[in-house]
Amino acid sequence: MTQLVQTHVENGVLWLTMSQPEKRNALSSAMLDALSSELTRGYENGAIKVVVLTAEGPVFSAGHDLSEMNRKPDEDEAAFAGRIGAILDKCQAMMMGILNAPKPVIACVQGTATAAGCQLVSACDLAIADAEAKFATPGVNVGVFCTTPLVGIGRNLSRKHAMEMALTGDLYSAEDAVQFGLINRHVGGNMLRQEIMSLAEKIASRSSQSIRDGKAAFYKQIEMPLADAFAHANQVMRDAVTQTEDAAEGREAFLEKRPPNWGDI
Repeated sequence: MTQLVQTHVENGVLWLTMSQPEKRNALSSAMLDALSSELTRGYENGAIKVVVLTAEGPVFSAGHDLSEMNRKPDEDEAAFAGRIGAILDKCQAMMMGILNAPKPVIACVQGTATAAGCQLVSACDLAIADAEAKFATPGVNVGVFCTTPLVGIGRNLSRKHAMEMALTGDLYSAEDAVQFGLINRHVGGNMLRQEIMSLAEKIASRSSQSIRDGKAAFYKQIEMPLADAFAHANQVMRDAVTQTEDAAEGREAFLEKRPPNWGDI
């Protein structure tokens, strides 16, 4: 059996490649299990500083495997609902895991990303795409509004752009995705991996402790009222400045005009 997720580590960067192009890298139960497992290993491995998600073939991910979303001949209504709920819960857990991960996760979108595949792009901290990549939330085309994908997408895009994608089900270009706020930028396909590697290695050279704590603080405060957000961010920054070895090292390195030697804890 072909391994669903290929792994490669280079300069502290873990590349996870969805490798089921014949099924459009659908987020089937098996793919969700494999991807979640490899993501967790990456989060827990101290040698890994950044995780990159990409895929083989012309499709980054087509979202859920529709063959799994059909009711089986011997399946009653309750069993069908329970099985679909379990798939959605599994997908949610993986997306939330990316959000709560102590390390940055970058989407390297080499092809089309639709439905839950588009949701996966939105869940990542950063995203860079091939200039020819396309994005869509096409649930309305098959009678199911992309409610769950819109949770993440709606927190990346303005409400009107998110609703336009969901209400039309149309494919949108990489340029549209940049304008909407779904991805950071797009580059020519032959430059995509180089662009991602340059970005990932730059992030990997920074303090792991500051990135871990800073990422958690950012996603927590962004959901808070403004005054509460400032209070939380101030507390995190105060603790970082006064209590962490990396902050002290960073200040000393700056004053001594030398590269910092991060503790990487």
